[in-house]
Amino acid sequence: MKPSLPNPLWRRMMPAFLTRKTAPLALLAGGAIPILLVLAWWIHGHSAIRGTHPKIGPLVQAVYGIGTVTARHTFDLKLGVSDTLEKLYVQEGDEVAKGAPLVALADLPAVRAPFAGVVTSLPFKEGETLFPQIPVLTLTDLKNPYIVVSLEQEGALRVRRGQSAVISFETLRDERLSGTVSAIYPKDGQFLVNIEVPQMPEGALVGMTTDVAIQVESRPDALQVPLAAVDQGMVRVKRGDDTLTVPVKLGAQDGTWAEVTQGDLRPTDSLLAPGKP
Repeated sequence: MKPSLPNPLWRRMMPAFLTRKTAPLALLAGGAIPILLVLAWWIHGHSAIRGTHPKIGPLVQAVYGIGTVTARHTFDLKLGVSDTLEKLYVQEGDEVAKGAPLVALADLPAVRAPFAGVVTSLPFKEGETLFPQIPVLTLTDLKNPYIVVSLEQEGALRVRRGQSAVISFETLRDERLSGTVSAIYPKDGQFLVNIEVPQMPEGALVGMTTDVAIQVESRPDALQVPLAAVDQGMVRVKRGDDTLTVPVKLGAQDGTWAEVTQGDLRPTDSLLAPGKP
């Protein structure tokens, strides 16, 4: 069982709705539909609990993040002293082979490509003066990229090498890619995770973003209850002719369901929405 990715519609809609600052009339006129949608979603989620039963089955807990497709090799041509760009052998977007000439300078022979790739930056023209430490040209290996994900500290603490990941592109929601965590490390105040993806979708380019779910915990036969049925550690159930409030302790969660690690909850119980008679 693979971890599910968050619904992209609600991920985009909720922050904008919650942070919207408008005049009262504008809120009434323009904000009525989002408010009704959220209210309908909440009512539907709670009413759908009635008659649902706890279930026993596999549960996967995941850490979620936004990933970026990253090139494995990048070459930035920088000079140590000023020079003049005498000749360009390539243009932006050109594919070049390893060893192919890139540029010629007044005081240096032709600079050649250290690996096969695509020229992704070339901001200068022939005859212009080049200054030290300013990139003259960037060569990028667009083949065999990997994905880099930035995580919060809490999530990063649970990630380990070898864990499985599910990747989805915004425009390819029906396609789920499999990946594996290859590294986790700190950099510039961030906690970064490298994910190897054996088969990137056609057209995926360096710099594109993805939704990533990293599987950090798995339970093969977990007793589970919908998160929407839990209110302050309590679950209301119908057991025979009795209505009971059962205290529970939760374990692994996948965003919709949660493992029940403690509590007298039974698969035959009929769940009631919190606060409902």
